[in-house]
Amino acid sequence: MSRAWVFLGSGAALAAAIVVLFFAPVTTRWTERVTIETISPLARAWGGAQTKWNDFRQSLRQFDVLEEENRNLRAENVRLQTEIRQLDYLRNENDRFREMLAFREQQSFRLLACRVIERDTSNWWNSVLVDRGWSDDPNLAPDQPVVTPRGVIGKTGTVGRSTTRVMLISDENCKVSVLTEGAGARGILLGNTPVNGGNPLCRLTFVTREAKFGVGERVLTTGLGGTFPPNLLVGTVTEAPALTSEKNSGLYREGQVTPAADLNDLREMFILTGASGVKK
Repeated sequence: MSRAWVFLGSGAALAAAIVVLFFAPVTTRWTERVTIETISPLARAWGGAQTKWNDFRQSLRQFDVLEEENRNLRAENVRLQTEIRQLDYLRNENDRFREMLAFREQQSFRLLACRVIERDTSNWWNSVLVDRGWSDDPNLAPDQPVVTPRGVIGKTGTVGRSTTRVMLISDENCKVSVLTEGAGARGILLGNTPVNGGNPLCRLTFVTREAKFGVGERVLTTGLGGTFPPNLLVGTVTEAPALTSEKNSGLYREGQVTPAADLNDLREMFILTGASGVKK
């Protein structure tokens, strides 16, 4: 007899037994016991399957709830991070305004506050455009010093009705007569526009060979030349090569100066429109 016939016969017998047990009248305890013993494993299996199914459905509901909570938490985190960044910006801006106000109160010059409104990326280290012109102050003119509380920025260039072009000290065409605070070495500060980005630097040149200056000395304006008043902070000496056959072998010595003001981050500044004690 083939295996298929064995399975077929066994299935028929099982079906007949189920029909008898479920549909035949239960008249004796033996029949009842056989019925219970036959049904119990099936009932237990069915109950277990129902329990697992309910647990699965419950876990799906919990997963949906957790997923919704995670979405809400992520959205809340983004909102809080945005608020933190906004608060940091406002705090930094408030600190800048306080610094500028304190600086203004200490000066004996007429100061015209202005804000950078344009900066050409192809001309980044040479100039910026500010939101003040001759209609804002009739004393505003070319070749006036531009400063921040941190130090000299540059000088005014073309002055329009409502805007002014400011030449930065990092522009090689902006020349400032300076001296080192410690040794008193005098020279001319020239812009040294960085190549391929980087931080702007300036060259301290035309310093006599006999003059001595060192790294770390502050560099101040001398007041010579008629553009910048004396004792304005320009930067700090970061390189002071010694006199050798390779360097400083000519008539003058040279050094390197890092501007005191951050020329990468120019926002608000002052234009010195006059030396009068009247503050503006």
